[in-house]
Amino acid sequence: MPPQANVPVRQLAAALLGSCSRSGINLITHRLFSVSSSPPGQSAAIIKQLRERSGAPISDVKNMLVEHGWDAEKAYEALRKKGLAAAAKKASRHAAEGLVGASFAASAASSASTAATTSGASSAGGPGSVVIVELNSETDFVARNSMFQDLLREVMAAAHSLGAGAAVGPDHSLDLEQVLAARTPSGALVSEAVTQVAAQVRENVRLRRAFRVDSGDGLVFPYVHLAAAPGLGKLASAVVLRSSDSTSLAGAQGSAASSSAVQAAGEGLAMHVAGMRPAYLTRGSVPADVVAKERELLTQQLQQDAAFRGKPPQVVSKVVEGRLGKLMGEWCLAEQRYVLDDEVTVEQMMARLRKEVGRPLQISGFLRVQCGEGLGPKGGDDFATEVARIVSES
Repeated sequence: MPPQANVPVRQLAAALLGSCSRSGINLITHRLFSVSSSPPGQSAAIIKQLRERSGAPISDVKNMLVEHGWDAEKAYEALRKKGLAAAAKKASRHAAEGLVGASFAASAASSASTAATTSGASSAGGPGSVVIVELNSETDFVARNSMFQDLLREVMAAAHSLGAGAAVGPDHSLDLEQVLAARTPSGALVSEAVTQVAAQVRENVRLRRAFRVDSGDGLVFPYVHLAAAPGLGKLASAVVLRSSDSTSLAGAQGSAASSSAVQAAGEGLAMHVAGMRPAYLTRGSVPADVVAKERELLTQQLQQDAAFRGKPPQVVSKVVEGRLGKLMGEWCLAEQRYVLDDEVTVEQMMARLRKEVGRPLQISGFLRVQCGEGLGPKGGDDFATEVARIVSES
């Protein structure tokens, strides 16, 4: 056993922060490691998960967990009430490496070939389906490797081959077991192909997620942001346009289906979803319990704000509704400012499109997938970074 294995935790922290005084290290290590009443062997994991979810300082995360009996959900709500959590703004804090790929396959009715074609920067779309797959690696170096990228393309093709019979969840997710058991164009099982590449690059390579978005009787458009290779990047999205009068857009030659205006709008909306990360389509699609919970949190925040102490309830209520309305506008795709023309909202852009093409087009669904979202940072130097952050904030 190397001699470092017997070095006490406090000395390790001191070694990591050699420029800090002994008293500072004692204070910080006490705050980090003297965790009382935590579930045996789980305190570090719980702190880490809540830290990543909330974006709050690690010391506040630990304090809230202790205060709420290590109930992560209650601690998260407490952090939000105090204005310490910034989960939505921290959604881009991802450390997992790898790539996300998006592939469009035309439907049999609109193309003589059903083979999957990989989209570049939103260069494909129409009647058919879009498959989005996330493949993870330990380092970005491997993600840039042609072997890794070829594997991702093979997995996307295998996912397309499952067809309409594949299990698709309400969030468009494919059953990973089905995908892993599917055959790649080269004939190998997806699970075998992933294992083989992992062995060759000597890193942990894993298929994390797979999705399929079908156009139905409409049109589907993919987008890959800052593609590292055609159809492959760190972020992918898809948008479905349909006719609100239930008429099919598939195969409608010379009309909306082949309109360059519709094509441009579909591609632009897919880009918008990637950049503006909407959570819901319209206000009507936001669950009532989500609205009620947000209203309660906003009310509690104002009650703790010295500027609103003693204010009449109707004044507080008006401010709460105003802030809630602003949040809803940020959450809902239809109310967001259109990324390609910030003079109009997405709904206003769609109204303009409907008038131009003479069809009652509407956005019926969307999907956004970012590589590594929801995954925490790797170990190693991150501990030193977190300790240093607390020292600088103390």
